[in-house]
Amino acid sequence: MRVIYSYQGKEEIRTFDRGEVLIGRLSPLSAPDLDFGADPTVSRKHCRIKVANGEVWIEDLRSTNGTVVDGEYIENAPLTTNSVIRTGETSVRVEFATAAAAPVPTASGTAPPTPAPQGILPPKPGIGVMPAGIPLVPKVVATAATATAPTPQSEPLKASPTPKPPAPTTPAPTPALVSVTSDTAADADFKRRLASLYQVPLSFTPDMRLPDMLQAILTRVLTLIPGAKRGALMLRDAATGRVQVGASIPQGEVIVSESLARRVMEEAHGFILQRTNETILLDKRLVTVETGMYAPLLLKEKPLGAIYLDDPQRSEPFSEDDMQFLLAVAHYIGVIIYNQDLQAKLAHNASLLGRITTKFPPRVQERLLENLRLERIQPGTQRTEIPVLFADLRGFAAIPELAPTEAASLLRDYLGAVTDAVFRYDGTLVKSGGEEIIAVFGAPEADLQQNEKAVCAAVAVEQSVKEINAKRKGQGPHCEVAVGVHIGEVLHGFIGSGARMEFVALGSGITRASHYCKGAHDGQVLIGPEVYQKVFKIIEADRATISHKELGEFHCYRVTSIKGGKPA
Repeated sequence: MRVIYSYQGKEEIRTFDRGEVLIGRLSPLSAPDLDFGADPTVSRKHCRIKVANGEVWIEDLRSTNGTVVDGEYIENAPLTTNSVIRTGETSVRVEFATAAAAPVPTASGTAPPTPAPQGILPPKPGIGVMPAGIPLVPKVVATAATATAPTPQSEPLKASPTPKPPAPTTPAPTPALVSVTSDTAADADFKRRLASLYQVPLSFTPDMRLPDMLQAILTRVLTLIPGAKRGALMLRDAATGRVQVGASIPQGEVIVSESLARRVMEEAHGFILQRTNETILLDKRLVTVETGMYAPLLLKEKPLGAIYLDDPQRSEPFSEDDMQFLLAVAHYIGVIIYNQDLQAKLAHNASLLGRITTKFPPRVQERLLENLRLERIQPGTQRTEIPVLFADLRGFAAIPELAPTEAASLLRDYLGAVTDAVFRYDGTLVKSGGEEIIAVFGAPEADLQQNEKAVCAAVAVEQSVKEINAKRKGQGPHCEVAVGVHIGEVLHGFIGSGARMEFVALGSGITRASHYCKGAHDGQVLIGPEVYQKVFKIIEADRATISHKELGEFHCYRVTSIKGGKPA
């Protein structure tokens, strides 16, 4: 058959020796026999022309803008050589040799009505149409027991003042309604090849590397596309934009044009490479290639790379069916690459989260997890004045004399109690696990109540240790605690990169808090004057003077209790 089509005054002709022609637009998931890509109103799979039992039919494939034959929207309709077809804004005629091509008289003996002008289309039926333009009315398909060809869509019923008697002919049997049509041989072969491709990941192991996965998939693809002898997968580095070979068969011997790989990624569709029309685009080393295929690896419109197949000894070009299958393969490989990248990112984030979140209270951990998912945590530090809590657990000198299990129990009890007290008031641990515990408040996120929370946490640490000592009374060694709190300048933030990223805090504010801690007696909480000015309304405190061998005497406040107004 010959198909003559015209869009915006440009007419083209294609001849087909097959019994079925798919019309649409080329895309990563669709390679039609007739590409109407210049017409944006044509769907990717718009309609199908096919020969059935000596007749030529056209079937609309649930296109968005519909298929019009002789001025009427159709689902299935027979064609004659005089039929005028319209897909979107493209007009189509089909020429074929058949006796059924002549106009068929109607029951009244008159010729069929003249088709509507091509520039004026009737409104598309709106009844039963979803927002995407998919008709809800089931298609009528004749079964083998009732008819030999599909029944054309009937005309809408119209009111008539004088009903006409029925024609003296035997009525055709009512066609049966079926939900799906049977697959063609090409559809069945396409599904068979996809099923074979999908079996490859069943052999993957948890520790298998991505290059080995891609090599296994490429090996299978070459067995599923007739005539393909060599292949390569080009992968794009998202960070640098560089394109490099991720897999090839034979390994290291396939010559791939990086410029063509980039072209299919930029244009987001594949193409069949032929010497006649692509020679000027090839690298000089590719002049021996007569035919090949390129397809983009895309996911969510994001270019991940390209796949290339060829046979250096083959002069016959690959078919459009091969191209359509390669586009499906490319999409599948894109999903696998994206999934592997996602798994690697999740594993990295889990490792990073496991290390850094042990320093943060639960409420902050949740926000950090979300920021890690959105890749918002970046290395960087800032210098601010924030409260610092410095606690000293005294009495650990006796631990080496204990049995290992008893020593572990002692450490777990005291360090666990101190950590819980700090986290209860949203403190961030800078150091823990030994005799010294350092925590900051208002970092990495600012907190309007950070000063009050720091003092409440200090009192909670002292009370927690006192409760443990009461429980351990008479059970062997015990520890005491002294706590100092100071507001001072601290440099804090995340340093390092990748798996080595850590939260750190250092500066004079931590040093001064340690001075208050060292000047405190067992069971005491000392705070600096700067802290007292911020929290005096919620605490009971006595003024005190402590001595330091290097700093001499300096004033501070000994907190005796929290009198009210605790932060939430």
